[in-house]
Amino acid sequence: MYSLRVAGLAMVLGVLLGGSIFSASAQQIRVVTRDIEPFSFEQNGRRTGFAMDLWDSVARELKLEYSLTTVGSAAQMVTAVQEKNAEIAVGALSITADREKVIDFSQPFYESGLQILVSNKAGGLTDAIGTILKGLMNWKLFSGLIAAIVIMFIISHLVWLCEHPHNGEWPRSYFHGLGESFWWTLSVFLVGGGSISPVGLGGRIVATIWMIASVIAVSLLTASLSALLTVNTLTSDISGPGDLPGRAVATIGGSISQTYLKKLGSGADRVKIAEYATIPDCLEALKKGDVQAVVYDAPILKYFVAKLGPEEFALVPGLLERNNYGFGLQQDSPLREQINQVLLNFNENGLADELKKKWFGELN
Repeated sequence: MYSLRVAGLAMVLGVLLGGSIFSASAQQIRVVTRDIEPFSFEQNGRRTGFAMDLWDSVARELKLEYSLTTVGSAAQMVTAVQEKNAEIAVGALSITADREKVIDFSQPFYESGLQILVSNKAGGLTDAIGTILKGLMNWKLFSGLIAAIVIMFIISHLVWLCEHPHNGEWPRSYFHGLGESFWWTLSVFLVGGGSISPVGLGGRIVATIWMIASVIAVSLLTASLSALLTVNTLTSDISGPGDLPGRAVATIGGSISQTYLKKLGSGADRVKIAEYATIPDCLEALKKGDVQAVVYDAPILKYFVAKLGPEEFALVPGLLERNNYGFGLQQDSPLREQINQVLLNFNENGLADELKKKWFGELN
């Protein structure tokens, strides 16, 4: 009877211990990440970065232990979670509609978007002149010049018709008089006055209207040229996504930036996409002149500009496509709600802002 009691007690202890072991092992979370500075990368023999620091804080809060696997791309991170080879994907993983079809996401922890990076090194005088001429050679400028010539031709006719009958300074012959009128009209437009002046009431009314219109037109033209030359700086003639078709542009293979670039242009004017494994590789290609721009996630590009110095690279103002980063989870993961609650707490208690300041400083 005693031996039966001992055996029974041992069985109960075994079940309890086994359950405890199972419970502990159930907390072993498989995490997949990739090298993408400053969100997840190796430094001094340990994995660090904004996303990894945030995940470490979440794991401590939920008392989760985890193992870490590194893959080469965001697409591989999504695949690992989708195929249940990992429970969590941690890093600069953009939340997109296509990815949401196969995995779940936590609430966003970082606002992002795509941006264009160009070389900040000025070219020679020839490159500078070429950049300015290219900016000036556009259909809007030509159409404006044609419209101005037509208007000046009309004003010249009106001035001649009003002046030649009683103003001896205006030639009476049509072609000679029209030529003199056009010269007067052009002089008023460019320098504010002509060599002769209208004396008749009709001529002075036309002249007054033309002088006022000339002041307004010259002001608008000056402002337009200033804006044009400001945008088309000597460092690069790429001022927005419309300048990318037909150019060689570097990005990371399999990223949402690559998907975005494939949509720009058509036929021979499509963007010539150059795929690289890392952002440093993209920047090296830009420095060498192998590509004319880099398109990728704005916070990562900003980080490298701050790290390498603005004298090397310049960011084109404006985001091309806004998106957000989140932790990737298996569909219907029981961890999703717990992680979201912790992230909300971090937003409220300021921990998220502390991590952003640590990794991005004034950039965020």
